[in-house]
Amino acid sequence: MATVDAIEDLTGLDKSAQLDVLRRRMATVPGGRRDHAPADLPTITAPDRAEPLAPVVDSDPEPLIAAVRGKTLRTMPVPRPLAELLPRGALARGTAIAVTGAGSMLIALIAEASAAGHHVALVGQPRLSLLAVHEHGGNLAKIHLVDPGSTDPLDAASICLDGIDLVVTTVHGRDVPPTRARALLARNRRHGSILAVTDGRMPGIDLTIASTVHSYGGIEQGRGRIKSITLDTTVHGRGTQHRTGRYTLTAPSFGEQGLRWTPAPADELAGRRPLAAAQ
Repeated sequence: MATVDAIEDLTGLDKSAQLDVLRRRMATVPGGRRDHAPADLPTITAPDRAEPLAPVVDSDPEPLIAAVRGKTLRTMPVPRPLAELLPRGALARGTAIAVTGAGSMLIALIAEASAAGHHVALVGQPRLSLLAVHEHGGNLAKIHLVDPGSTDPLDAASICLDGIDLVVTTVHGRDVPPTRARALLARNRRHGSILAVTDGRMPGIDLTIASTVHSYGGIEQGRGRIKSITLDTTVHGRGTQHRTGRYTLTAPSFGEQGLRWTPAPADELAGRRPLAAAQ
């Protein structure tokens, strides 16, 4: 299993020292992050060439030619339940999102982004299960852990936006002041990152993703092992219709590999009740 990059505890350092540590750590990210473009830039197209493009070889760590890159620069892939609900089937760069409710959706979002080769920073997320991210198919080598200690996690998140594709940060259950939110959102748009806020509220959010547990599978008459979990996921925000989808996340059976998402028709779930103790 790949190891996860961890940033040393920033507790006890003044703000200038903290920023210096984060900038030096970001400078060590292999290749940096230059696979993005601000959301307000036009899509890049392949330049005219007299000779054909050279074939892509397996040894190339990022085998994206300009024509392909132009279609992928402005979005980031998401797990299937979200792709079915979003207008473009992906998240636009420069977007700020709020993720609430069941943690499985946030884990799936992190896993999908890292598996696609995007760098992900987790700021103040000690309870997030990296094993679950790995089981969802995520690439742990692309994930960077940031422990802000007793300082404001938004300070660390703001620096990470300079060079990380997806920044997931907590705000410790508080309301972010509007002036602070505007500065952070402007920085996010300028660098073409995606900012995901958990455990708190911030004005100016573009998209809210809320997931609740509908039911569990594998438990009959109060006994057994949980083999699947069914989530109701709702997305809404600016320019996005209020849409809700229901998907079941199923663990692999013997001989299978990887978790899988499948649509869960409501009529098939009418007889199931959620497990109150597990919620």
